[in-house]
Amino acid sequence: MSLKPLMAATLLALSSLAAQASTVTLTPSAPAKAGEGVDLLIQLTDPFAGLAANEQLLSFGFRLSYDSALLSFGSFTPAAGWDDDSPWLGAGTFGASSFPGVANNGQASLLLGTLHFDTLQAGLTPISLISDQGNLNQGLSYLWSHPQPLNASVQLAISAVPEPASFLLAALGLGALGFTARRKPGRA
Repeated sequence: MSLKPLMAATLLALSSLAAQASTVTLTPSAPAKAGEGVDLLIQLTDPFAGLAANEQLLSFGFRLSYDSALLSFGSFTPAAGWDDDSPWLGAGTFGASSFPGVANNGQASLLLGTLHFDTLQAGLTPISLISDQGNLNQGLSYLWSHPQPLNASVQLAISAVPEPASFLLAALGLGALGFTARRKPGRA
């Protein structure tokens, strides 16, 4: 038995994966503040890079990883044109599909959906989308091409929000300081 056909098939499969150069990014829609909600946009850059002109993106799926001490997961909302498949994918797994698929129209980017979290406390926390190799419900699934992993992560900085009483006290202190500074020149 010759290894040449096996090696050729392996190289062909690796070259088709390398030809796909799309990347997934997670971007906060606004600065994250403790005690408030924050949305993360799931964006696919160059969704059809290196793929045929007649290609279509049919579905995507991922597992979600985050620090539950700093964040509470709220919801996943797929972008317009996508059907939410999350209820059928199991706990902690999210995804959507579009039939017929999203056609290759030379898009530079494609919004896949939004993740909503409630922030519990200030800090720096990683949030990751992970696709398990071999799970057909995860990654990016195309009509004609091999599935592509859907992996992304972001370090989300959650800032502290001053308590209303502290903020009021600070404002009163600054006001009093301004008032006394204003009165001193009048006495001289």
